[in-house]
Formats: sequence, C-alpha cells, structure tokens
Amino acid sequence: MTGRTVPLSVRVSHEDAEFLSSLEIEGAETPSEKLRALITEAKRRQEAAHGFAEAQTELRRVIQPLVEQVQAYESEQEVYSQLTHLALEWIPEAMAELVSQRFALRNQKNDDKFKELERRVTDRIFRLIEGYLRLAVTQDCEGYDPQVVQKRLPRIQQLIKLLQLDAST
Repeated sequence: MTGRTVPLSVRVSHEDAEFLSSLEIEGAETPSEKLRALITEAKRRQEAAHGFAEAQTELRRVIQPLVEQVQAYESEQEVYSQLTHLALEWIPEAMAELVSQRFALRNQKNDDKFKELERRVTDRIFRLIEGYLRLAVTQDCEGYDPQVVQKRLPRIQQLIKLLQLDAST
C-alpha cells in the first residue's frame, strides 16, 4: 500500500480552517499539503519519543528557532550568556530523559524502575544546579546581566547554611 493515497474528507471549524490557511509550513501551500505535513510531523514525534537520543533530537529541533534567535541577538549585541546556553542545553536533555522514561516505565512498573527514574532525574537536576553554581564563583558571571547569579546567591547561601546546621545535629 505504500505510495498509494486515500482520499480523506474532514470537517473543521472556521477557526481551524483559518489557522490551517495561515499556517506556514515549508514546502506546503495547500490545505492538503499542510495536513500531510502535520501528519508527518506527528509521526516523527511519535517515533522520536521512544528513546533518549531520538527524543533529545526532536526536542532540540523544536527549540532550534529560539537558539537561533539567541545566537542572532548575541552576535548583534556582542554579548554572550553562559546561563542561557546552559539552560538551552539542559532543558531538551532533561525533557528527553522524561520522555524516554515514560516508555521505559510503560511495561515495567516496579519499584526499581521508579527508583531509577528518580535517580536519573535527580542527577540531571543537580548537574544544572552545579553548572549554575560554577558561574557564581566569580563576582560577575558570563551573562547579559553579570549580576543575575549574585542577586540570587543570598537565598542559596541561606539554604546551604540550614543544610549544614541540620547535618551537624
């Protein structure tokens, strides 16, 4: 059946029809082409969701326009934000972990699998925290606002002191 097409008739609301006509999809001009492109996109997302690498690739593709906007801004303004780039790297990786674990848990819902999920998520969260804290060791971090980390450090320091007090008791 590959290569054969099936005629499909569909009714949509006026708002959805307007949305479809205004939707810009590369290589798709007609409503039929746009619907085929949307189906292809949905299939790609469905297939990408099963493994970590595939999910991460798909999530990076989704945020690529934002990455390009950030890069253009930084180039035009001659600035750089290590904080922003750290987040742009971490977020798709963390989301890919969650997406891939969803499928890992589908067939095996036992204590060990949930403990593994907890450990993996916690590892990723602490990697982000450690990355941000490394940027706090200097008075000014590499960001659009060099004081953005310093402004938040007093609360973090307070929490660390509380943890140290709790550990000593």
